[in-house]
Amino acid sequence: MPYLLFPQEAQFFRNVRKALSQLYQSARYGNLKPPVVVVFGDDEFLVQRVIHRLIDLLLPSEDRQTAITVLEGKDATESELAQALFEPTFGFQLTKRRAVIFKSPAFLKEQSRRKRGDLVWLRYLQQIPEGTYVLIALTEPPTSAQLNLLNEIALLVPIAKLRMQDLPDFVQMLAEQASIHMDKASVQELIERVGNDARQLAIEVEKLATYIGVDGRVTVDIVREFVPSLAMDVFSLVNAVVEGDAKRAMAMLDGLLQRKESPMLILYLLARQFRLLLQARLLLDAKLVSPALLHARADSFKQQIERIPEEIRQRLPNDQRLNLLKQSSAAIRNFLLQSRNFSREQIVIALKLILETDVNFKTGVDQGQQLALLILNLCRLKANQEKVAVQA
Repeated sequence: MPYLLFPQEAQFFRNVRKALSQLYQSARYGNLKPPVVVVFGDDEFLVQRVIHRLIDLLLPSEDRQTAITVLEGKDATESELAQALFEPTFGFQLTKRRAVIFKSPAFLKEQSRRKRGDLVWLRYLQQIPEGTYVLIALTEPPTSAQLNLLNEIALLVPIAKLRMQDLPDFVQMLAEQASIHMDKASVQELIERVGNDARQLAIEVEKLATYIGVDGRVTVDIVREFVPSLAMDVFSLVNAVVEGDAKRAMAMLDGLLQRKESPMLILYLLARQFRLLLQARLLLDAKLVSPALLHARADSFKQQIERIPEEIRQRLPNDQRLNLLKQSSAAIRNFLLQSRNFSREQIVIALKLILETDVNFKTGVDQGQQLALLILNLCRLKANQEKVAVQA
């Protein structure tokens, strides 16, 4: 049986989106061939979302309680597979279709220790009753041997983790599935607020769809009104810190804690911001970015960033969330502007203070109080710099 698309093609979400659209059309009309679909990838949410979408299209909502069997991990044995396939649940006789879902099934993990002829599950999946569909979700990388076996009886659907450049296509797909319209500006605003979190992007699109209604249009103002952004709020908090405005920074931190944001997540985002600030400061110190072009037109600034040598890019973190040059041009410009408020040494001190706070979080002392102390100490870095400048 073929792959829906080859793994190397799946690295580009635009290819995945097109292939999934064809798969979903087949599911809508009950034309899934073969009736076994294996979805695999390293992002559990994306894998499960494809499975849930297929269920939504294969089965009417009123049939889903009686026409779905879900087995996971060690409960997904060969005997359970046989029962699920050949002993329909009560009420199945009233439905036209049914689905059996396996999540990381035990029977598949055991195949490496047995001969091919002893794999009873393989024979079962070659004899699926008409009207039954088997959906297998694998969130651990399958072995080549497993894929070769599954390729004989299933359609293989590889799903890669989203890259930053994939997010606009992903959000547009979510909007289409929710039957709403989002233009490029509203999509970008949503991404800026949520970041590279597929699960949270899906949640926010569903919230927008609930508000705007079927066939509604989402504007930038609607996104700003209904989608909170912890990442953007922490960015504003860092703005206050680098300006040495302790009063404003403390008020912003209090607002975050009042709305029950996780202190650990706030600390993580602070660490991320300062790691990106350090990279920005290093680029400025190495004269790889001209200060004169920090206020240039967007296209001129982008060209300047693109000229940064590959050997420098290779030295930055692989994780795109922590790599300055893998952020949007607007974000890179903002970090470069912010970094001018601190020296390299001060940013290193800030990161040490953040690390100390992370260690102290595990002592049981109130995390909100420790965050407040951290913010005050970070603001003092700016105040101390200004004091030294005056004395000089």
